[in-house]
Amino acid sequence: MTEEEFDRLHPWPDANGVSSLFRFMSINKKRPEILNTLFLEKKLYHSLATDFNDPFECRPHFVLDGKINNAKNIRDYLNRMVRKEYKFTFKQAQQFANETMTKPGCLNDVMKKANDGMLGKLRICCYTTNKENLLFWAHYANSHKGFCIELDATTLPVSYAYKVQYSEEYPLAVYPLPRDRRAFRFSLIKSKAWEYEDEYRTVFLPTAPAQVKLPHDGTSLHMPASTITNVYLGALISDEDKEILLEVIDKSEFNPVIWQASLSESSYNLNFTKLR
Repeated sequence: MTEEEFDRLHPWPDANGVSSLFRFMSINKKRPEILNTLFLEKKLYHSLATDFNDPFECRPHFVLDGKINNAKNIRDYLNRMVRKEYKFTFKQAQQFANETMTKPGCLNDVMKKANDGMLGKLRICCYTTNKENLLFWAHYANSHKGFCIELDATTLPVSYAYKVQYSEEYPLAVYPLPRDRRAFRFSLIKSKAWEYEDEYRTVFLPTAPAQVKLPHDGTSLHMPASTITNVYLGALISDEDKEILLEVIDKSEFNPVIWQASLSESSYNLNFTKLR
């Protein structure tokens, strides 16, 4: 896949005419640092891919690059790879390459370990395009007891969110992975069963070279105070949780419009009333 093909399949929000993205959250009184990180420290926390509830996430099947198409090329590649990535000596690398080529299934193990190594470090934050999605309110906002933030998708870091592709075909990753954004494409492909989420994701590797445009602290991307434009309170949020949330927002540099959601009396929809 070329970089142009990647951009076509996983465009940034502006390429799809999307100016806002939404993130649903719950309020955990035992973990006040979650709200503090978001509002007071102005950081978007990115979870590890291994923490996601879908076991298919970020677990592609690996295939070997067609250019490495014979025993000599594979052995030479393995030799170079472990010397560069793991600082093996020439003798150690030669021994590793020879053993890998002679043990059944060992090459697949190498590719799997490479994926697991990246999987254990990859950081992902998920957004959607619709604040009224009832499944999101139920699943990610504690059954309407939490809240939803609206993020400006025209400014960094949210403007660098990639569109998720939904597919019936299980993703393949060509090994060795490319040294650009195509390397984490497997984190942007999900089953069509999740298509209702209409998801975008920001993704980064803390161990990758520092990205000037996307500064991070290893777990979160920093964002300017203009990023959060609106906050929507769940229809069933408690008075106590509402007070906790509004108090943190008031202490922050953000100045979002606050809305209260309520259940429609005539349809399966939400109504939103401006509080301030």
